[in-house]
Amino acid sequence: MNLNFKDLPKKLRVWAPPLIGIPAMLLLGSWFEVARYFLFAHHLFWIVGIMLLINPVAESFWPSSRGEKRGRPPPQPSASARRRAETRKRLAKWKPAPLSETSAERLARLQEEKVAVDQKIEKLTGKEKEHVK
Repeated sequence: MNLNFKDLPKKLRVWAPPLIGIPAMLLLGSWFEVARYFLFAHHLFWIVGIMLLINPVAESFWPSSRGEKRGRPPPQPSASARRRAETRKRLAKWKPAPLSETSAERLARLQEEKVAVDQKIEKLTGKEKEHVK
């Protein structure tokens, strides 16, 4: 039997603990002398019974405002996890030099990359200077 507690209606979920717990305590008290002594002589039955009834009675008169959590956004990764993910992405984009490339071709390609990176740096430093002014 695969009974999921969350599939039950809200009222039944709220009232299930007292509807199960109070009769169970009464049965224990009727079957065992020691249980009867602790439940009734020490007032544990009434204490536990009232504790079981507080939430359902309160929910009946004052329903809780918290709704279903279905629309909640997923938790955000930490800053270090985001950094690791960005590093993995950069490494995935990086491609090693082909084996057929000569040293002169490689030098030319690296110089082009250097020029592109230098231009990006100039743009960024230019934007920083504008923000400082």
